[in-house]
Order: sequence, then C-alpha cells, then structure tokens
Amino acid sequence: MNDRFYSCAKALVATVRAGSMSAAAAELKTTKSAISQKIALFEAELGLTLLDRSGRAVTPTAAGRRIFGICVGPVDVALEAEAELGLARGDAIAGRVSISGPNSLLGVVFIPMMPGLRDRYPDIELELRADDSRSDFATDDIDLAFRTGAVAKGRIIAAALPPTQRAPYANPEFLNHLPPITQPEDLTDTPCILRQQESAAWSFESVAGKRQTVAPKVGLRVNTMELAHSAAQAGHGIAMLPLPLAQTAVETGALARLLPDWFADPVNLALLCRPARLSDPAVATVRRYILDACNTAA
Repeated sequence: MNDRFYSCAKALVATVRAGSMSAAAAELKTTKSAISQKIALFEAELGLTLLDRSGRAVTPTAAGRRIFGICVGPVDVALEAEAELGLARGDAIAGRVSISGPNSLLGVVFIPMMPGLRDRYPDIELELRADDSRSDFATDDIDLAFRTGAVAKGRIIAAALPPTQRAPYANPEFLNHLPPITQPEDLTDTPCILRQQESAAWSFESVAGKRQTVAPKVGLRVNTMELAHSAAQAGHGIAMLPLPLAQTAVETGALARLLPDWFADPVNLALLCRPARLSDPAVATVRRYILDACNTAA
C-alpha cells in the first residue's frame, strides 16, 4: 500500500478503535486536525462517508465498517513491521511494560520466562496485574494482556499462542471413595468443580480419536483457576486444570490425573496488544520475546 493510502487507513482504523478523533490523535501522537484531514481525504478518494460525526462519539457508517474491516488487517501488519524494524536498529531497550492476564496463566506461562527476559533486557521494568475477568484491558492502561478463549477482533492486535492442554484432576484420597472413573461419562455422577468462566459441558477426545461431551455434576462453582486448583487438592471434587498448573501437585501426590487416555479440548491462548503501544520499543521487545519463547516451547 502507498504511503498516502496507509496514513489514511491508519487514521481511520485508529479512530474507529478509539471512538473519537481526539483519542485516535493521542494514540498516534498527532493532532485531531491531522486525523480529520486524513479521513476526509480517504472519504473523498473512496467516494464514501466513513464516519458518522453527528453524535458526541464518532461511529463508523455501514461503509465505514466495511472499509475498516478491509484495512484493519494490513494496518496491523504494517504496525508490527514498524515495531520489528525499530527493534532491528539495536538501540538500548528500557522502560516499563505492564502485563495482565489470569493469575494462573501468568504463573505457568509468563513467570518461567522472566529470568531469561530480565537477563537479556535488564533495563525493562515489568508490572504484572492478575485479572481473571475479561475486562477491557485498554481502559486499564495495560500494554500487553494474556487472554483465553475467543478474542474480539478490531480494537486490538491479537497474536495466537500455542493452546494449553487440560485434563481432569482430583485428590487421590477423594478418588478412593468413588467408583472407578474410566470414561468421561462417569463424571456425570461425580462432584466436580466448575469455574464460572468455563462451559458447563466438558468435551473430550481419546488417544484413539473418539469424542465424548459430558455435563459434569457440579458440586462447587468458583471464579478463578487457583480456587479450582486448591479445591481439588482439598478433596472437594474433580477440576478441569491445565496440565502445567497441575504438574507440581501431581509430583507431590496432592493431585492425580483422571482419564489418562483422554484429553479435554485445549484452551486457545492469545497475547493482546493495543496497536499504538507497538511503537514503544520496550513493549515491542517484550511482546516479541513472549511470542518467540512460546513458539519455541510448543
């Protein structure tokens, strides 16, 4: 794409994402009038009205939503390329980077990366914020965010991470008082621990390729993975846990894995970044380090 088209598309994408030209100007470190001029030029070239300016907030018209959908992918690719080129200059990397995500995800995915990251970039200050909700991280001034499940497209740049495998776990003493659990359907008669954020149906696939979906008998509902993990260790039921989170408890005998020939459907993971933050060398560096580390470990 040529420079003029890119600058116009970038202004439109930023405005739609931010909800106002003033906010878009702040994100792109320019002026509101510059954003307005670029969008007016874009509208003139396309012969379309892209934004509804009649209300207090700027919203895309039907044509604007269509053009936004066409432009957002290439604009994000260009933003990522700009960030990579900035890192290639080899300048000293320093600054603070804030990262949010579910407590368990930060613990099993990011914390193990920190020694290598800090050794390589000692002047980057990291700030971790545990957040098990699916709040809008952009409003909390977060640079990067780990998220599970589906991610809404448009306002952020989402990079897919390797999915995490899950399996059912329980306290061995708790299991001693139950009939043998040999099939997923046996979970319908056994007290299970269900997180509020997860589906009420657990889907499994065996090593032989057979699939089963069951509705577990809910004995306890919790709102974080840590509570599910702790409750399972305390013998309050069977919990569906990521394999890395349960590993230590399995090694110490506090948890035992059930149905070893079956795997629950994996959880999709993504690393989110506000597009404007990619221009910050420290943010771009930490993002690239996470992506490389995750893909190398997969």
